[in-house]
Amino acid sequence: MCTFDREIMARRTLESVYAQNLSAGLDFEMIVVDNTASGNARGWVASLSGHNPSPRYVQEPTPGISHARNAGVAAARGEFLAFIDDDETAEPEWLANLYRALIGHKADIGTGPVHPVFENKASLGWDPAPFFYGKREAMPTGGELESARTGNIMLRVATCFDGTPPFDPRLGRSGGEDTDFTHGLHRKGRKIIWVADAVIHEFWPDAKASLPAFLRRKLVTARNTTLVRIARSARPLPAVAAMAVKALVQLAVFSPLAAVSYPISRQVYARCAMQVMSAFGKLTFWLRAGYYGQGGERT
Repeated sequence: MCTFDREIMARRTLESVYAQNLSAGLDFEMIVVDNTASGNARGWVASLSGHNPSPRYVQEPTPGISHARNAGVAAARGEFLAFIDDDETAEPEWLANLYRALIGHKADIGTGPVHPVFENKASLGWDPAPFFYGKREAMPTGGELESARTGNIMLRVATCFDGTPPFDPRLGRSGGEDTDFTHGLHRKGRKIIWVADAVIHEFWPDAKASLPAFLRRKLVTARNTTLVRIARSARPLPAVAAMAVKALVQLAVFSPLAAVSYPISRQVYARCAMQVMSAFGKLTFWLRAGYYGQGGERT
């Protein structure tokens, strides 16, 4: 778990990990990577030394989520490595279900649902929940994917890591480093599967779930995904052209719909505006934003 100045929620995350139900013969280590320059998580992590096993504290002062995750990977000693974010909590069978699915499906990477928990959804004026559920959420366990995010993931160390830092530091402030890494593994033949019963819950405060914040997140996510697809394409120029055409069609369809729906339905407007921001993200994929770390949203 990487953390940045988020003690209260990070403690909840750790408690949910220590509450995991693991069968006999299975054990885990808990690594906390503190991405602050001051090391302000050291004290409260040390206060949890009574847990079994005691959490291992690692400080990575260089800002950026890639540096923090690389430090965690370097410190890990297990045969499998799982990531969880410091604003999430895991259901009691989370680790066991990820592990069981990787073994049963002979997979290298497993990822599962991340369900949002909103601070006060009624105050937002719109319902962001539908935007969290897509094709992968409807898949059964074992369905194959081309990439995964690190908010809920388990990787087989022997086939996914080669001793070099896996997460690209150039993407450490904008995000997308996890998509880049896992999509690269997919292209190397590693098997990524969906694990439907490996469930994580992510806390969304009102500020993070506001419509402007949500639209900005959509823009950044579209940029990151497009950058990864183009960078790892065998034919980058045709990939850029295809993305541009898709984006222009999105703009032509959803820009007028967003304008018309704005005074009528905030929910319909949100749906159309998401498509518009996705299009802008595709068209500006080379721009990077400081989304994580000092000056950004979080790590």
